[in-house]
Amino acid sequence: MKRRSRAAVVAIVAVGLAFTGCSSKSDTGSSESPPTTATSPNVDAASLVKQAADVMRKVTGVHLTLVVEGKLPNLQVTEVNADLSNTPQAVGTGDATVTIGDASVDAKFVYVDGHLYSDAAAPGSFTDYGDGVSIYPVSVFLDPDKGIANLLAKLSNPTAAGNEEIDGIQTTKITGTSSSNDVATLSGSRLPPENATTVSTTVWIATDGSYHTIRVRIDPSGGSVTATFSEWNKQVTATKPNVTTG
Repeated sequence: MKRRSRAAVVAIVAVGLAFTGCSSKSDTGSSESPPTTATSPNVDAASLVKQAADVMRKVTGVHLTLVVEGKLPNLQVTEVNADLSNTPQAVGTGDATVTIGDASVDAKFVYVDGHLYSDAAAPGSFTDYGDGVSIYPVSVFLDPDKGIANLLAKLSNPTAAGNEEIDGIQTTKITGTSSSNDVATLSGSRLPPENATTVSTTVWIATDGSYHTIRVRIDPSGGSVTATFSEWNKQVTATKPNVTTG
């Protein structure tokens, strides 16, 4: 049970926090996209994505809503709601729905002072899972060279695919592909070069001049991972929970 719960906690961080770095308020619990309307023929998708990446490099905090659909290998998390920040240090608080064995478990987690705490093993009873960097590099997600900014900057063949409204925000939908290594970097891992593939990636960028990345969806074989963001540059605070010992 301890081994399974540890894997579940890593999944919370590795997937839940992996998409930190974009934003826009979202109450959606579904990854279904709103209807798409025609995009202006003057949209320069490559330039738009570059500007979004530049904005992303300066993000210091966000609220994340993440939904996983389908069955993805080694992925136990199905939903995440979290507040995350990297200023003045990496912190995170939130909850997630994870699968442990045959059961679906609602777990809370706190990342503070370089430690990850979660009650995945026993609801309401937090366990210290050690140095957050050794378990999972939380700070990578807001890292301008490894996080979402990097994924945007390296998006291949960006193509404008219409305009959509997401939670009241007008966006331009852009499709493209990402290297599986750029996706894996978000979860603190990297594939051998011979195993690298391309992954379908879609981003929604605000049309209000902010260039905020409102949503990111990655579609690996077998399912999808959709992250919707809000509360750009929010200041997040976290306090170490009471920890179960023994």
